[in-house]
Amino acid sequence: MATTTISKNIPVPKKRAQGLTVMVRTIINARTPLTMGCFYGVLIALLVAAIYPALSQVNVGAYLSSGVVSGLVGAHLTNFSSFTAILGLELYSSFYGLLFGGILAWIGGAALPLTIENGTIDLALSRPISRTRYYLESWIGTLICGAIIGLAIVFAVWIDTFIVKNADINWQWLWITQSVQWAFMFFAAGLGMLFGSFMNGSRAAGGAAVGIIALAYLINTFGQLTDKISWLLKIGPLYYAPAIDTLVNHQLTWWYPWVLVVAGLVLGIVGLVVFNKRDLPAV
Repeated sequence: MATTTISKNIPVPKKRAQGLTVMVRTIINARTPLTMGCFYGVLIALLVAAIYPALSQVNVGAYLSSGVVSGLVGAHLTNFSSFTAILGLELYSSFYGLLFGGILAWIGGAALPLTIENGTIDLALSRPISRTRYYLESWIGTLICGAIIGLAIVFAVWIDTFIVKNADINWQWLWITQSVQWAFMFFAAGLGMLFGSFMNGSRAAGGAAVGIIALAYLINTFGQLTDKISWLLKIGPLYYAPAIDTLVNHQLTWWYPWVLVVAGLVLGIVGLVVFNKRDLPAV
């Protein structure tokens, strides 16, 4: 008997995505701390709008002018009646750098070690992806996480304008303030990438980067307590992110944020050099 053959069209396999896959994977791996950062940022902004009517009636001028409180928030406030002032105190004070900068430092610190722990870095580097590209995409992914957190906070502030009557927010200076804080986030990302470049444990690298951010907050706090140790301020990164003065008083020394950007760039580049020269552990 003669047999007949039926030709079938075999579907062409889909090509793997080639562009910025490491960056996307970095953002996906950081989804838990990224979600936490967005959640807390939006929550704080909405809480400020909710408690504004009560806080605007409280006379806390003398309390805010004390050295201890000024050290904790990172600025001296004389007017506490406007919504912008309360927003600056509760959201854009030094706590911004401590909380959200710490989250981004953790993301940057864990970006590379996490792929070492699960072995995905070996699969990626076995393809035509250089270590430099792998590091830079991880760094870009970390910076995008910082931008997402910042945009979520600005969105929440926009919602506040519908809750608070006559919020009187100067949006030009709000965006400038957010840019100042993003400069600190850039520094935190570079710091995290540096620790992640030579450490194998994601928790250890992220925790070490967060520890430096916490140390920076302590330096900024103690430096404002007395003039005898005010020199501590200029060696801490939070000194160069005066967000409250920018938002409330509309004052900014233009080169301060660039100190943070340059410092973050240097830290990130040093991390790149270290990562390219180190021996990756076998999984």
